[in-house]
This record gives sequence, structure tokens and C-alpha cells, in this order.
Amino acid sequence: MDDNQKQKLLEEYAANDMAKLRKISYSIFKKFGGISEQDHDDFYSKANEELWKATEIFDESMGIPFEGYLKGCLARKFKTEMTGLNRIKRKADRLSISINTPIGEDESTLEDILKSDFDIENEISEKSVISSEENVQNYLASLNETEKQIATLIIQGYEHSDIKEKLGFSEKKYSRLLKNMSSFEKQIIINYNKSNVQIEEDKEMEYCTQTLEKSKPDRWSVASIIKKINNYTIRFDHPLQRESEQWSSVMKGNLISDILQDNPIPPLVFAEQVINGLATVWNLDGKQRSTNVYSYKNDGFKITKNVRRWNIHYQAIVKDENGKPDLDKDGFRKCEQKCFDIRGKKFSDLPEELKDKFLDYNFEIVHYLNCKSDDIAYHLARYNEGKSMSASQKGIIRIGEEFATMVKSISAMPFFREKGAYTGAEYSNGTVDRVVIESVMASNFLNEWRKDQNDMCSYMKENATTEMFENFEDVIDRLSKVGTDEVFEMFNSKDSFLYFGLFARFVNTGLDDERFVEFIAEFSALHSKEVDGVTYDDLNGKSTKDKNVVISKIKHLETLMNEFLHITKSEVNDEEDKSNEEIQVIDFVRENAKPNVTEDDIDDYYGMLDGYSIDKHSKLLSWENEPSLIALIAYSFDNDIDLDDWIVKYFNGNNNFIANQKENYIHMKQCLENYIKKGEAA
Repeated sequence: MDDNQKQKLLEEYAANDMAKLRKISYSIFKKFGGISEQDHDDFYSKANEELWKATEIFDESMGIPFEGYLKGCLARKFKTEMTGLNRIKRKADRLSISINTPIGEDESTLEDILKSDFDIENEISEKSVISSEENVQNYLASLNETEKQIATLIIQGYEHSDIKEKLGFSEKKYSRLLKNMSSFEKQIIINYNKSNVQIEEDKEMEYCTQTLEKSKPDRWSVASIIKKINNYTIRFDHPLQRESEQWSSVMKGNLISDILQDNPIPPLVFAEQVINGLATVWNLDGKQRSTNVYSYKNDGFKITKNVRRWNIHYQAIVKDENGKPDLDKDGFRKCEQKCFDIRGKKFSDLPEELKDKFLDYNFEIVHYLNCKSDDIAYHLARYNEGKSMSASQKGIIRIGEEFATMVKSISAMPFFREKGAYTGAEYSNGTVDRVVIESVMASNFLNEWRKDQNDMCSYMKENATTEMFENFEDVIDRLSKVGTDEVFEMFNSKDSFLYFGLFARFVNTGLDDERFVEFIAEFSALHSKEVDGVTYDDLNGKSTKDKNVVISKIKHLETLMNEFLHITKSEVNDEEDKSNEEIQVIDFVRENAKPNVTEDDIDDYYGMLDGYSIDKHSKLLSWENEPSLIALIAYSFDNDIDLDDWIVKYFNGNNNFIANQKENYIHMKQCLENYIKKGEAA
């Protein structure tokens, strides 16, 4: 397409303030939903960029009209933007675990939430003087769509009973949503004090640039910790850190009791990391202690009746009838010893003396300085080694910061919080994170299934891609739109990954998503149906997470689904299945490089591969690429070629490979031969 044609197209779509481009763009992005009016200009700006790119790339030989090509470009761009927007909006929700244990699991009630100092009605009211308008807007932006509905109705003056009835929520579901809306992370958004932040950041940067120490001890009062939390000076949402609300009501009560008794408590541990030129201080150990004192100060819970020591002795100043200190004849204040029963009491119920004692209590601090991401992961694992962490919480440390961030983002999606049959405790103990990891594994690496969560996370760190997690986000969105309450109830912490893994195979059929939902709804009646003489329930082994059990169950489900939906696998699908199966390395080498290769030879080639001075974390070393790598080593061995220098340069210049291993082998072989020719020419 020549310059005149490009100019003509640009004028056509950009005329009248981009009227034609805006019309096309709006018709595309309105289908996504969740786009506010303030986002429209951003999407139109992206559309303008895509228009310019399209005119540069489009060619009539493509066999489609320009407008069709442009619409395709816009749809892909908008989908990418929406994925990014959703992830940003969910980031604030990543650790939105309620500061109260879910109703029924301790003594807290829905009434406790509604009567706490964090009064949702008061905080988000348009007339509120407690929070700045910017804080309120940020708070509302951090809510998901359902929570925004609730917030809107609260602002309009609806009673909670009316909101439950209007939205059709059970008390359990409504209380769970309200708990999230008044969670630790939500409170600090409302209480954020922007004017103090730069001062804190300046102090941190000054301190950071003046020291080469690895760590330093310190002491912070409870009041100081609360201020630092409100000012975002310290962060508790590192993606590798476990969630808030890990403690029972008894543990929380005992913590407050110890503080009021002035008993020593283990130190809090923080790590400083410079990000974009500013020092960010992450909590590494003591998150539950820090967030629970913050919560108690904001009347987030009352002391359980089972607290270890409930009678707190303290010294009170005697006051006269005017409320002033009563002095003795020598001018000294008169004091008296008192005792206060803290059971059933929130912070606001304490005597003034105990409130002051609580806020003045000093925690010992260990502060690691100048840390990198690897240092933080190392310290997190080290401090949690001797603690009672769930397998899910231990595992996510091994998956790496990038993927952990994506896992946390997905876990915060409304599907898990509002639709699926997951309990409140499963958000805080890492179970929902585990479901996400298992589901991505079952969708992409079924033949490499690992029963142990640590092993699974380590494998995914080396072999997974961001695209796999993004695709899983898309799966969640699709199921959220077409699922029914009956089907959502089947998605629990035990079986979800099987159904998600099955859906990953269903999408290749090209059928509407509603058909998958039809099958899942019918599956309860198909448990007893035999496939090759075996029922689904017969497949349960000693452990439901054994590799052979998981693979057998998903294949069994797929067979039942295909029969139910009358799906006949085509030759294309059969070939696709074959291409996805693990290629036997020895067969590949015999076919492409060395017909008479033996198993001992293959072992030797693997030993040579381990001996090269290459990046051992490179994607090129993933198991999918092993056949072509080993074949190339076999080729070099038979042709007396020294790979030492070439393979290092190849790994340094490449971090990806062609999925078709034969094509990849030919490509690498050609690169090697070109390298040898250049060396000979020199």
C-alpha cells in the first residue's frame, strides 16, 4: 500500500474527531464490560495508535478488507488492555483477606463488622469528613463489581437487610463480601496519609544511601507501626508472603494480652528494597503480629473469652472531680492499682491507661538493608522454615515473584470470592492459590504433574510462561459468564483443578462454553458410568493428587464429556494430541541424528549438557526442548565438533525455541554450521 492510500485511510477514519474510528472502537470494547466512562479516552487513544500501525502493515494481498484487518487489531489490543486493567484493579484485592475470621469459625459476627471503627457507611458517604475524597475514590476503585454494587446501595441509604434482599445474597455470602470491604488492605487505603509519605520516603532513601550494613536492630512502638501502615511506609503484600488472618481468635487475644502485660514478643523482621529509586520496606516475619495490632486498634475484633490471661493489672492516676490529676501534699500525682478484665473487649472498651500502654508498647525490629528480590525470597523461606505453614504457602515461595504475583491476582478474582464453593479460611491459608497453580499445571503440563506442591511450584518456575496464567484468567472470565449456581458449587478446593484442566481441553472443540456447563451440571449423574470397565469413582487411589490418579481422572472426564457432547476427535485433533505428548528423546535422536544411538549414549549426552557453562535457568533447558538439544549434541559428537563456545553464545542470545522439535533441531544445526563456517573463514 503506497503513501497516498495510507493517507486516504487515515483521513477517512480520523475525520470529524475520529468519528468512524470511535464508532468501530466503541462497538468492540463495549462487549468486554467493566469499562468506565473515564477509560474511554484511553481506549480511543490506543485505537488511534493501532490505526497508524495497521496502515503501515496492511497489504491487499492479505485477501481481506482493511476495515476487517483493523477490527482484528483493535480487538486484540483492547483485550490486552482489559487484561491489564483487571490485573491492576485486582492488585489491591490481592490480600483482601478479612481481618475477622469468617462467621461461624470464631466468636465474631456480622454485627462486629458493622459496628467496628471502620464504618463502611461513614467511610464512603459523600458527606464523610473522615477520609479525603481521593482516598474514598481509591477505596471504591479497589472493590470488585459486586462490592461496588453494595457500596453504591449503602451510599444511597439502603439498609443491609434491604441490600441482601435486593441482590439476592445469603447472609453468609453478604457477610463475606462486607468483611472483604472492611479488610486490613481496605482500611489502609481509607487511612492513607499522603502528606506524610514523602517525608517517610525521604528518610528511608537518606538512610538507604548512607549505609552499607546488611541489617540493623531497631525498636518501633505500636503507634509507630500503625502510622507506617497507614502511610504505606511498610508493605505487607509481597507476593511471596502468606496472607493476613492466619491466627485463631485465641492467638490474637493472647497477643493483645501479652502487649498489655508488657511481655517480650519475638522481633518483627523487615527488608528494604529500592524500587524505581525509592526504598520499599517489606515485612518478612511478624505479619500476623503487625496486622492484628492494627486491626485491634481499629476495633476489628474483641478479645476471646479463652484468652490465656485476661485480668490486666495497671496503675491509674487518681483524678479530682474536675478530671484533673489529684496531687498529694508534696505535689506528686496520686496513683492507684487497678485490674481490668479484657475478655469480650475491643480497643475502644479499654481504660485510657491501657489504651496508652498498648500504643506505647515497643516491638524489637530486625531491618535488612539493600535487598534484592532473591534476598527477600531467601529470608522469607528462612524465617518460615520452623513455622506452621501450609504446603500451599510454602510452595508459592518456590514459584518466583513474577508468577506468585499473577497467582495472587487470579485468586482475587470474583469467581473465587463470590461464585465457587471456597471457604473464607481457604483464602487466608493459601488454598485458593494452590487451586490456581494446580489448574495451570493441569491445563498445560498434565504429563509432568507433581504431587508435592513444592515440586510443582519449582517445575512451573522453570517451565511456565506468563501467557499460561493470562490464558487461565480468560478461562475464569468465560466460566464466570456462563456458569450456574449449581455448577459453581462443584468448583471447590478439592476438584476445581480437574474441571479447569478439562475446560482447557474443551476449548479446542470450538463449541460454545454453555455446552461445557451442561456437561459439568450432568456429571453428578455420570459418576457411575463406566469407561473401559471403570467408573470415575473407581479411580481414587491412596491420594487424590497422585500423578496416575490425576491423569486418569482428567482423561476419564474428557471421554465422558466427548460422549455427552457427541464430540468425535478428528484426525487433526489426533495429530494435535500426539504433538502434545512427551517425545521420547532416544526415538527422536534415532530418527533425526544418530540411528544407532543407545541409552548409554543418551546418558552421556545429558552429562555433557550438564557440563556446559550455560544458564541453568534458561527456557532452552525445559523438558519440551530436550529432544532437539540432545540430538544436536549427538550430531556434534559424531562429527567431532566442539560445542563448548558455540552453545554458550547460543544460550546467551536465545531464550526461546520452536515448539516443533524437528524444526528446532534443524534451526540449531544450521546456526552451528554457520558459526563453524565463519570461524573457518576467519
